[in-house]
Amino acid sequence: MPRVTVVVPAFNAAAFIAATLHSVLAGRQQDFEICVVDDGSTDATAELASGCGPRGKVRVLRQRNGGLSASRNCGIEQSDSEFVALLDHDDLWHPAKLDLQLAVLDAKPETGLCYSEFFSWNGLSPPVFAEGCDATLDESLSGWIYPKMLLTNFALPSSIVFRRSALHTLGPFLCDDHQTDDWEYTVRASRLFPFAKLAAPLVAYRQTPGSLSRRPRQENVTELMRDSLIARFGLTSPQGGSVDAAELARRRHKGWRDFAITHVERGSLATGASAFGRLWWAGPHRAHTAFIATKALGRRLIHSLR
Repeated sequence: MPRVTVVVPAFNAAAFIAATLHSVLAGRQQDFEICVVDDGSTDATAELASGCGPRGKVRVLRQRNGGLSASRNCGIEQSDSEFVALLDHDDLWHPAKLDLQLAVLDAKPETGLCYSEFFSWNGLSPPVFAEGCDATLDESLSGWIYPKMLLTNFALPSSIVFRRSALHTLGPFLCDDHQTDDWEYTVRASRLFPFAKLAAPLVAYRQTPGSLSRRPRQENVTELMRDSLIARFGLTSPQGGSVDAAELARRRHKGWRDFAITHVERGSLATGASAFGRLWWAGPHRAHTAFIATKALGRRLIHSLR
């Protein structure tokens, strides 16, 4: 049995899956298997994944389309390794990533998961990873970090290696919304286990040009999830320590501001206007809110005239 199962959910990933799997196969740590969960793809994702790596190194599971979280749950359930790593179908790993994370998890048996820094990458040319990466921890985002996890999801899924025992305690991912299911999961985890974060950027997180131009969601799912998490778990960690109230207010304001701007510029004008109204009413920066709303409306008008 391999020490690590790398779970890779994949939907219509033929353009990316080979490069993603090869970034794992080329790693320094080789005591792993890759479990690709083909989530009802209509392209050659499964065939391309099956052709990667030596015999027995890559397994492909097929399921009807159920979404990202359902695919992660399937891969976790169909494995029995000591550790489980997550990797999205279009991201890439540093060759030392898995090796460094296993060293940390072995040295810190109390931790439930190890994650790392990452960098955004447009996918147009090969990513450039830093050389000489080591197992130095980012202490500010390691340990019992529940109050910080309420501010944002610092743990990119493609950077996480879970201890199997932690997954047994946590249970499955929610399958409610692909944008926030992973945040809900890591917040839950942060109340139960200390985290360890490697300071080195060991994941290239692909952000394609088209991802910024899609029509925005009608609901501000990130802020709604934040409200839900606070309602469920509160503002204080079971191990002590509370969320930074000023930073929480700043992030909430920014979350609603960005949502409002996006809708006024390229989405539903009514939704954007309603979100700006919420910001103006809540204060305290009403003049600035009116200013950025006017700027966003101007950009919408300019775009409509092109």
